[in-house]
Amino acid sequence: MALKDNQMEFSVTDDSIAKRAYQLWEDRGCPQSDGNDDWQLAKRQLLAEARRRQRPILRILSRLRNRAAV
Repeated sequence: MALKDNQMEFSVTDDSIAKRAYQLWEDRGCPQSDGNDDWQLAKRQLLAEARRRQRPILRILSRLRNRAAV
């Protein structure tokens, strides 16, 4: 599943979120919980990482568009 954020699509899958959430849960000492907090944190972290990876590409595209407009 791809998650959309501000008209941009990032490849963050349920599987990648689950793996990150499990690691976060383990890092916290495997406490009793429904896992929702770990899931939400994992999702936010992965989206932020995806955005950081996208930014250089977006900057390059923006520069190319600006040059083409001149």
